[in-house]
Amino acid sequence: MDEQTFIDLINKSMQASALQIRRSLGRTPSVATREQALNQVAFLLKAKQAAQATGK
Repeated sequence: MDEQTFIDLINKSMQASALQIRRSLGRTPSVATREQALNQVAFLLKAKQAAQATGK
């Protein structure tokens, strides 16, 4: 097994473990689309600008 394959397998195992922990805590995984993520970033930037404009 080469080094990159080994690293990929470790990464997959860590992701599976994280998913299992989230599920055990009652949290389902959420996957945002690129568009949803961009919309969220735009919303947060507008909120930051509004807060700075009001001096908060």
